[in-house]
Parts: sequence; structure tokens; C-alpha cells
Amino acid sequence: MAADDGQLKLRLPQSLKTIIEERAQRNHRTINGEVLFLLEQAVNPSNQHDIKVLNLKNGYRRIVYGKLVNTLDLDYSQDLDALKKEIEVGLQILSQSSFRHKIAFLNKEVLVYKGGHHIDVVDDGKGSLNWLMVEDHFVADDDAL
Repeated sequence: MAADDGQLKLRLPQSLKTIIEERAQRNHRTINGEVLFLLEQAVNPSNQHDIKVLNLKNGYRRIVYGKLVNTLDLDYSQDLDALKKEIEVGLQILSQSSFRHKIAFLNKEVLVYKGGHHIDVVDDGKGSLNWLMVEDHFVADDDAL
């Protein structure tokens, strides 16, 4: 790093500092390098989205996509009200599960929004986080995706 790079003084719980130190040693990085790696992962996550397509009853097809599709092990075929509740629980657990996930939730008011035929994980007042979207589409028998 160059001498003109920005610096940041940071306070964190000793338990988190210990985790970062252990990760740095395991990954053959300095503590600073490990923190930079984790922050870059949180700030610049992959733009790749996983996608699932489910055939539901009554001519509906459910499209599920976003960064968390395969992270949250959910039954995406259940009705939207029940699915919304499970997503909320999953996000609550995920937000406390690792340093990387804690950083992803930092300074966000994460809500699960349910409309008539869709669910979206949003940052309240700012829009979709592109973490998880569920959309139900009516598809006539002869229609193709």
C-alpha cells in the first residue's frame, strides 16, 4: 500500500479481533490484509445471481433469484406469506453469522417486502438489495420462458 492511502482507526470487540487474527494467520495475510480482504468482499460482492425456477400449481411459475438464493436453505415452493416469514428468520440469523455477513448488514435497514405476487429483500427507503427476489408469474400451457 502507498503512503498516501487512507487510514482508519477502528475499535472492535476483542473476540472479533481474535477471529481476524486467526483468519489472517490461516490465510497467510497480515491483519491489515485480512481486514481489507473481508471489507472488499462485503463492499464489492459478486454480481452473479443464482436462479431457481419452480413450477407451481394453477399455472404459476416461481422465479427465485439473487445473491442469497443458495445461502438460505428454504422451501421456495411454499406460499408467499410463509416464505416471507422464513426469509426474515434466515436473514436475522445470517446477519449475526459471520464477520462478512455482519459487514453486509452494516448501516442497512433490511426488510422483507411482500407485494401481491413477489417478495424482495430491501434496504428500507433505498430499494432492492438484490439479495433475494421471488416472483410468481402466470404461464399459459403453451407459453415458454
